[in-house]
Amino acid sequence: MSTNRDQAAASPRENRLPGRIYPGWWIVFATASGQLIQGGFVFWSMGLYTATFEDVFGAPRAQINLIETCLTVTTNLLSPVAGILIDRWSIRHLMMIGMTAMGLGLLILSQAGTLFQVWVVWASLIPLGVLLIGAIPSAALISRWFIRRRGLALGLAATGSSLGGFLMPPLMTWMFLEWDWRTGLIVAGCLCFAFLPIFYGLLRNQPADLGLSGEPTAPESLSVDRPDSVAASSASAHHQDWGIPDLLRSRIFWLQMIVSGTLLAVTLGMLANLSLHAKDLGIAGQSTAVLYSVIAVCSFSGKALMGYLMDRLGVQRCGYLICALLSTGLLILLTVQNYTGLLTGAVVMGLGYGGVVPLWTNMPAKAFGAGSVGRALGVMNPLHIPIIATSAPLAGYISDTTGSYNGVFWMYGGCCAVAAIGLTIMGAIMKTPGHH
Repeated sequence: MSTNRDQAAASPRENRLPGRIYPGWWIVFATASGQLIQGGFVFWSMGLYTATFEDVFGAPRAQINLIETCLTVTTNLLSPVAGILIDRWSIRHLMMIGMTAMGLGLLILSQAGTLFQVWVVWASLIPLGVLLIGAIPSAALISRWFIRRRGLALGLAATGSSLGGFLMPPLMTWMFLEWDWRTGLIVAGCLCFAFLPIFYGLLRNQPADLGLSGEPTAPESLSVDRPDSVAASSASAHHQDWGIPDLLRSRIFWLQMIVSGTLLAVTLGMLANLSLHAKDLGIAGQSTAVLYSVIAVCSFSGKALMGYLMDRLGVQRCGYLICALLSTGLLILLTVQNYTGLLTGAVVMGLGYGGVVPLWTNMPAKAFGAGSVGRALGVMNPLHIPIIATSAPLAGYISDTTGSYNGVFWMYGGCCAVAAIGLTIMGAIMKTPGHH
């Protein structure tokens, strides 16, 4: 059953805005701001938190690392519910609630007197903030505002997380050292509240809220040729309201879960193990830090580049390119085991890393329509757990038993091959009339 919102997104009138910025780009800016806060204050600063709490509370590392477990378990349990709310309610209001939860979480965390209190915050307010200002609401909202340039818009929004990883950890480290960790968290919480006016002023749930019918049409010289069958299937998907049971019965949904899950397993697993591989080669300290900085910079560029290419080449071809970049980076790490090889592999893999999140968020919009993105991503999140959660530990086990990371590189290369096969099958199904 279709909704008015989906119909407006799927069938925009001729809607040119000469001399004006399309308001959808302000949506991209606002959602990128949310991902900057989410990525910068949570994921990229996780190492700073664990090191600080170990010194403050004197607990074993196994207990300290439970903060990440609390975050992961809660976000994945709440993800399907959040996806339903994102598709059914005002994303603008939800993102404001999420930013408020993030700010309150950091403020309350600054007053924690026991490790148990830290766990409670990381299992409640922080996950709520992560879910409601991160990739899922951003993808759902951008998919309503963009069709022709959706890939570029999703890629640019995703750069917010990379920018947060570049800016926020040094800022947090400086505040923790210059003042103290409690004051640093108070300032971080207040910064979250400072972003609320951006959300209130820039976010709108759909183009109709501003009297628009959708994204401006492309000049004929800039139009992109796409297969008629794929375009038709995408248009029909926009007119269908996909419930969770419908998604779980869809072959395309499961293929998207496998493709995104295997690629996320490669990226997260390599991020966790690259420093250990470098250590095995006798490289540590600042040299290892440079590797991660290179990955962050290339990932930032890769998100925008891959998003742009998705609009030109299509999701399937761009997915192949991402698989090729990751595989090439792994091959370099396998064959050139010195610092030059590490740097070169970091550059190539960083570009591939950048494309994974835009690919993950773009696939459901193409297949199921803008009105079902939240549910599709929300249900997909917990299904990723068996694939992603075992990636880094399995890589460590292979390294421990074989004495090197060569087997790990082959394993992750196999994951890229699985993703490429999944993309091929998915493309064949979507070209079949009436596949939904």
